[in-house]
Amino acid sequence: MYKIFKDVLPEHIRLAALATFPDESWEHWHHYESGKLATKDRDRIPPACLDALSYIALVCRPDEGFYDPDLVGAGLHYMPAGSALGEHTDATFASNRPWRRTGSLVYFPEKFDGGQLVVAGDVIRPEVNTAVLFSGGQLHEVLTTYTPRRTFALFSYVVDHSKKSTTRANFTRSTQL
Repeated sequence: MYKIFKDVLPEHIRLAALATFPDESWEHWHHYESGKLATKDRDRIPPACLDALSYIALVCRPDEGFYDPDLVGAGLHYMPAGSALGEHTDATFASNRPWRRTGSLVYFPEKFDGGQLVVAGDVIRPEVNTAVLFSGGQLHEVLTTYTPRRTFALFSYVVDHSKKSTTRANFTRSTQL
């Protein structure tokens, strides 16, 4: 199950965030094996991008729980042309807190070629200024992107001290290239 939000950001916030969104060479990216780049430190995210993330969090409320204010693993994501993410479920628990993930939100600030999000077998074509919220634990993938894919991400959680599952993504299918 997923929900699509349209016209998420006012144009001036969207454009300011895009103008300051780091490029592929930014020294503060965390590098994943798939080629995906992500922020891991909220303090290094450009202020205009943080403003956009805060606005997105207000407009696109999670169905359950709250968004991680520290943006661990969320924040900014960058996928270089030619990269993809195989089918997987996201981490069930936060790595740094007793929180269970309830949802993942991806915001598309601009047009790019390829890089469609597949959730529950549905291919979702990214549209400018649109966000997709899907439930935690739901299988999803990102198809090969033919141009760089810049997105914003927020993860929602509820407090859960059981920590009965993983703090890492679980891939069922390898990343396609």
